[in-house]
Amino acid sequence: MPMSARKPAPRIQINWKQPRLVRLDMLEAATAISGKALNLMIALWLTATIRKTPAISLTRRLMARVNISRFAATDALRRLEASGLVAVWRLPGRSPKVVLLEPGTRVPLDFSAW
Repeated sequence: MPMSARKPAPRIQINWKQPRLVRLDMLEAATAISGKALNLMIALWLTATIRKTPAISLTRRLMARVNISRFAATDALRRLEASGLVAVWRLPGRSPKVVLLEPGTRVPLDFSAW
């Protein structure tokens, strides 16, 4: 499909009256990693806060939203995993499943209080 015929991604509907928390420790840790890790972390965090779950499927649509190629996303995901910010499950031919973790632990983030 040519780039000119490509439809833009639909806008995310957010209730702006409901505040969203931002974990600055996670974003700060992602800034220390080179490459597109910060862009990917912002996309993962945005999706996780909207869905209120730490488990996210890293689809090509999500990567396109933040302008990351699948090759750069694979590299960034490996770097985020090595730093301990995310846990990743990979299957051949499938989108990777990403779980956001509490920094420095293997415990998934808790969105129940939000």
